[in-house]
Amino acid sequence: MPFQKTEVDVHTDYVVETVDPEWLARGVRSPKHLMLDPDNCILCRACEDVCPWNCIFMMAPDIVQDVVNDAVEAEIATTYSIFVVDDNACTRCSVCVERCPTDVLYYARLPEATGGRRTMAAVPESQRAEVE
Repeated sequence: MPFQKTEVDVHTDYVVETVDPEWLARGVRSPKHLMLDPDNCILCRACEDVCPWNCIFMMAPDIVQDVVNDAVEAEIATTYSIFVVDDNACTRCSVCVERCPTDVLYYARLPEATGGRRTMAAVPESQRAEVE
């Protein structure tokens, strides 16, 4: 005899509505983002492999075109790989941080002056040296 549910509370009062794009744009976003210390990274790609949301990518440096920032251009010229994170897909589950064999992944706030955008070679305003 198959199993039958006898007391099922089925909701019939839900109304499907279109979500306002402006409301979505104001959504709460995490102040912390996945960061990488490139000096100690061994390029094992374990973080990319273990990510359950497929939001981590190790990309070839030639994906960056038409660089206008000298610091970014210098960094690209000497790197083997560019670490890219889709911040919209990342849930901050920390699986990649725990999986990293060299402990180069961590969470940090983005530099204040970026307005929430991630940029290469950016330094937080609180750590920026005064240049005269």
